[in-house]
Amino acid sequence: MGINVSRDLIEENHVNQEQKLWRHVILNAFEDARLKSTDRKSSLNKLDAHEWLTSSKDFNQICWWAGWDPDEIKIRYRKALKNLDITFNVKHIKWRDYYTLYNSLKDEPDKNKRRVLRKEVEDKRRDVFECPSVIMKNFFTTVDI
Repeated sequence: MGINVSRDLIEENHVNQEQKLWRHVILNAFEDARLKSTDRKSSLNKLDAHEWLTSSKDFNQICWWAGWDPDEIKIRYRKALKNLDITFNVKHIKWRDYYTLYNSLKDEPDKNKRRVLRKEVEDKRRDVFECPSVIMKNFFTTVDI
């Protein structure tokens, strides 16, 4: 959101340090959603931030603690998606798919199932590295948030 904008939003009408803290939490989620990198960690952080901003159970409470209206924050997020200030690409999504499959491999106790899953994980990882970093326009802009 930019350093000046972020600073103005944090300082705007804050009553106490706790409110300022919760504003930082929300702005941090916006910044994570704006990540452009397509490495695994950045992709997972980006998608986690998006999910938190759009569908977290505690999002509304955090906004109220920050002194902000959750609906207004969601409108700003939706606008950032629409204006392509926040974009997602195929690699971001593929990293999430890989990570989900990898976690199921780690949790699988059966050796035969693990062997099958290991092959799927290897294929999924190869798929991530071979896919282009193409922006997925309108993929998340249609989400009802």
